[in-house]
Amino acid sequence: MKTSQQIREDFISFFTERGHSFVRSAPVVPHDDPTLLFTNSGMAQFKDIFLGTGSRDYNRAVNSQKCIRASGKHNDLEDVGHDNYHHTFFEMLGNWSFGDYFKQQAILWAWELSTEVWTLPKDKLWATVFEGGDGVGPDEEAEKIWRSETDIQKNQVLRYDKSDNFWEMGEVGPCGPCSELHIDLGEGTCPLSQEHECAVNVEGCWRFVELWNLVFMQYQRFPDKHLEPLPAQHVDTGMGLERICRVLQQVDSNYSTDLFVPILGRISEVTGTTDKSGEIGVAYRVIADHLRSLSFAIADGAIPSNEGRGYVLRRMLRRATRFGRVLGMEKPFMHQLVGTLSEVMGDAFPELSAQQKHIEKVIESEESSFGQTLDRGLEIFEQMASSSRTSENGGLSGEDAFKLYDTYGFPVDLTRLMCDER
Repeated sequence: MKTSQQIREDFISFFTERGHSFVRSAPVVPHDDPTLLFTNSGMAQFKDIFLGTGSRDYNRAVNSQKCIRASGKHNDLEDVGHDNYHHTFFEMLGNWSFGDYFKQQAILWAWELSTEVWTLPKDKLWATVFEGGDGVGPDEEAEKIWRSETDIQKNQVLRYDKSDNFWEMGEVGPCGPCSELHIDLGEGTCPLSQEHECAVNVEGCWRFVELWNLVFMQYQRFPDKHLEPLPAQHVDTGMGLERICRVLQQVDSNYSTDLFVPILGRISEVTGTTDKSGEIGVAYRVIADHLRSLSFAIADGAIPSNEGRGYVLRRMLRRATRFGRVLGMEKPFMHQLVGTLSEVMGDAFPELSAQQKHIEKVIESEESSFGQTLDRGLEIFEQMASSSRTSENGGLSGEDAFKLYDTYGFPVDLTRLMCDER
């Protein structure tokens, strides 16, 4: 079985051997982009190239970018823990062409790495292309490449609309069609199969998993919404490391990969729990995921606070701390997990090891300061939730939520989250 380290190295070496420059991950805390609380994609550090305001001394790049999606449009925070694939922190493997190669080479290399290096079964792979719309014709070029220059099964190249297969940086700016590579994990792999017909791009389907997104930036969108061809065409691709590890390691969950198993094991040691079913399983996944986001953000200079990205981190740590109570942890414990995370990911991201003591100190301090507030707030919340003052639909009243915050310092977002979970 390939380890996550080997899979990451496979991707990077494949492209460096094909003329790409390896570019280290940008910090997950962006210091030069006021529009972002956290780096949330691999393309963030190359944004100036796509906008035409910057350049590099290379025209091909490859990297593994650490990303956090816990705010704004890309916000997976409250989904984490309730399934096997949502994360606030993830690694995005990516390769880029800045005015160099375009669709043909991007598609052929994606196919070669997937089927020859990683030997994914060709009959289980599906490709999608843009069907056209919004003044842009179907991406017949990409479709033809898939059908005639790879040995993918012809009936497994599908067209989809703008919502799935057209990428835009924003309301204005560079944009273009994208082509995605999906894998069919087979019957019995989707617990929701009774609720929907499993297929590519079906929301919530666990059987068909998107592996790789190839974005072909070839247009510029203007304020009046019209498009013009870009003077230079670019390629921006992204593949989630957690997903490809799940597939290559042949496990049923991202949380069952070697990126998470050691952390989950350490949680079990620290808390003395072994059962990972039901609400306890949710707690394990929340704590493991939020530990990763918190540790990487703190290593890159962020601190929990009451505003901006600091508030997002504070919410995350408080959510994890509350789930620690589900595991019987009434004292600070998350700082004891940082060393295991450093062992798992410190080779790829040495800042984790270098900042380990600092990360532990910040997390322990934040846990301690929130502990008393949490204990008292949980007690009052339970009293309120079971009292006659709850509304007819079983929800907590606004008056009670405000009292929890104003009198006991209990965060409103945590009250809302607990109401949702009930």
